[in-house]
Amino acid sequence: MKKDPQKIVEQINLLVSELATLAGAPGNRPAAQGKTTSSKGEKKTSGATGGIRVLIEDGKLDSPKQLPEIAEILKQEGRHYSAPTISMGLLNLVKERTLTRFRDKDVKGWKYVIRR
Repeated sequence: MKKDPQKIVEQINLLVSELATLAGAPGNRPAAQGKTTSSKGEKKTSGATGGIRVLIEDGKLDSPKQLPEIAEILKQEGRHYSAPTISMGLLNLVKERTLTRFRDKDVKGWKYVIRR
């Protein structure tokens, strides 16, 4: 039994447009599942900076915390990063003005907290 290639193409096009409509983006390809894209207005949740953003959303940085405390919380969340990687992520969020940091007189190092 021989199939008509033109009919197959029409069926594929119909199914693709149906899928795009179900995904909520007619004419666009759906974004990768489980990962936020980095287009304007959206923030990534991958990498150390993304892990810290998740902590911010969960309210875990409402009180000032040092780098080792933040690293431990990230480990509990299943995100294992080196201290320099977490430090760079924190610094990037300070530059974005999402977090603020200050020196504690009693402790050597910085404390980070959500900027209000």
